[in-house]
Amino acid sequence: MTKQELEIKTFVTDLLQEREALFLVDIVFGGTNSRRKIQVILDKDSGILIDECGEFSRALGNLIEEKNTFGDAPYVLEVSSPGMDRPLTVKRQYQRRIGNTLNFLLNDGAQFEAVLKNVSEEGVVVEPVPAKNKKSKKEASVELVAEPRKLRFEEIKKCNLIVSFK
Repeated sequence: MTKQELEIKTFVTDLLQEREALFLVDIVFGGTNSRRKIQVILDKDSGILIDECGEFSRALGNLIEEKNTFGDAPYVLEVSSPGMDRPLTVKRQYQRRIGNTLNFLLNDGAQFEAVLKNVSEEGVVVEPVPAKNKKSKKEASVELVAEPRKLRFEEIKKCNLIVSFK
């Protein structure tokens, strides 16, 4: 990690202490040496608003300029919400999604949909969505019952919200 990246992480941490409702999901550094790109992804338990992203971006941009982090080199700063399609990565994101259906991909390759029931320091409790088993066109669908399951955060490779427009 470069000195500039460490400095920006410190700025973000300090700004978040002033805005306790917000939390950091990720900071992504990219671009080239001649034009750096900083993407800060924030969220809030009730969902972050675009105005809050804009205010945070202005505050962070002012700090970067004030401290002359990049000198005269150009950079791009983006502050955004995680969006609906970004995987859940932070415990507070999981807490916000209790009751929602999520798609889990585990480190062992298992993939399933489940309703999030509980979140703890160690992991989550989910209720897998019953799979429908249809043996032939003439037979009726049979719902296979799935027991609640505990998953440690370390077991989860990727987890996404399933968006339903029903």
